[in-house]
Amino acid sequence: MLYGIDYLGLPKYTDLAVREHPEGWAAGCFANTFGNALSAVDRLLGTGRCPHFRVHLLWSDAHLFGDADIPTIRQLARKYELLKRKYNSVVMEISPFCEHNVSNPDKYLDIVKQEAPSCIIVNTPWKGAVSRRYKNETHGTHKPLAGNYNYSWDGTSCVDGDVEASKALHARSDVYFWWHPAMNGRLNTNDKTPRPERKAWPTSDLIDSMIYLHNSAGSVKLPRNYLWKSHADRHSTPPEPRAYKPVLIMPPKARRVELVADNGQVVALASAAAPFNDGRFRYYWPDFGYKLAEKAIRIHNKPTCKLVVDGKEMGIVSPAFRGGSFR
Repeated sequence: MLYGIDYLGLPKYTDLAVREHPEGWAAGCFANTFGNALSAVDRLLGTGRCPHFRVHLLWSDAHLFGDADIPTIRQLARKYELLKRKYNSVVMEISPFCEHNVSNPDKYLDIVKQEAPSCIIVNTPWKGAVSRRYKNETHGTHKPLAGNYNYSWDGTSCVDGDVEASKALHARSDVYFWWHPAMNGRLNTNDKTPRPERKAWPTSDLIDSMIYLHNSAGSVKLPRNYLWKSHADRHSTPPEPRAYKPVLIMPPKARRVELVADNGQVVALASAAAPFNDGRFRYYWPDFGYKLAEKAIRIHNKPTCKLVVDGKEMGIVSPAFRGGSFR
């Protein structure tokens, strides 16, 4: 399984993606939903760090596609065929449309293959048909597909889901893409801001925190009604200081909440208690979850930490991963 990042809005943050993309990872984007992505893809492939790229040529909010889209599909497919020839060692995958409801996708996949014979053609259904002749791709909470397929968190924030369960479920996927709403300029999956007005693009630390999720979370346990969110919600642009950093939500109002290593060293100390809207209390942490995990590894060779509340051990958390409950 090859890991990748689905930079669907890539033209809006090309410089960031070019700087942050990890060595040997795949990447993906929309061809023109957030502006013409061709030059951005060219720049990313030019780093030499991205050996595998998947592009969705078209997107429709209604998931509706048809024959009227064929001229655009042909034109875009030709352009990505030329880019593939420029970077011959890169595996270039082309999906004619993302999350379709088409009953006969092979008709359109054949057209893309005619225009881009050097590329791998990928079928990405929503409620539409899977292909028996071409590679398929599934998203979000959808189940694994038969045969060789790609998986993407697209539509479901990877930092709020059960990452370990998802990695196990899709362990035989060919490419496994991480996705967060910020990749599409959204604060969260419920953000309805019109596409032209979106500004909540990803940050360097958010991308690094997503990359970190390919690691093992380790053994975690929390009491009932305790929630460890590895990424607190973001509410503004630029992000407020606590955005994307961990927040603990639990019933007791405590004086001191710590993450502690096995040798007794304190990894991090939480902020003072703040009310939560369901009667519990929130405790924010001073640094990004993946950085706390890296500190824990330096101290005791594993990413997990004891959760100590007013001197009493209450559980074990993996700071970079959500724990307790999942969306």
